[in-house]
Amino acid sequence: MLIGDAASASPEYAPLPNATREMENVGSHFAAEARKTYTHDQATPAAYLGSDPGQFSFIHFVAHATASKLSPLDSAIVLSRSSSEQDSFKLYAREITQHQLHAELVTISSCQGAGAAAYSGEGLVGLSWAFVRAGAHNVIGALWDVNDASTANLMGHVYDGLKHGQPPDAALRAAKLSLLHSDDVVRKPFYWAPFQLYTGR
Repeated sequence: MLIGDAASASPEYAPLPNATREMENVGSHFAAEARKTYTHDQATPAAYLGSDPGQFSFIHFVAHATASKLSPLDSAIVLSRSSSEQDSFKLYAREITQHQLHAELVTISSCQGAGAAAYSGEGLVGLSWAFVRAGAHNVIGALWDVNDASTANLMGHVYDGLKHGQPPDAALRAAKLSLLHSDDVVRKPFYWAPFQLYTGR
């Protein structure tokens, strides 16, 4: 499942300039008949929750996200509005935990996907934790705000590795090294270091 490049639901969450490019790049690694894509107005929390997310081996979000330190389960992926309700554009961590997953990899290509509050015995609790709790085998999430242009490139490399049979940890490592060894600004850790792999195995 590929979901993102959402319609802006609030001035606080401006459209991501490189979201379309990342969606197309990631989608190109899967046959059309083997993927389900929700984009623009269709990229809603209701679309994710109603899609039987447990059927998908890979789930990739391209969106804004929020991390709540005081109430980690109020962390959310920011999508398009599902209804006229004020916060219907937010897919909350507490909702994610209630839908069983079997995915080999969930990728939260957004800022603050890893969470902001740490708990003894649990580590950071937020969106990545929620997907692991729901049953995902591996989750990629970011520790801080990320640049959407370099992230689009990084994710392209991740899925190149997955397509060639690399496990998620090796694919993410190789993608980071590709940016680290580049000749432009994206070699700086700010651009590749925030993305971490969390495992539920």
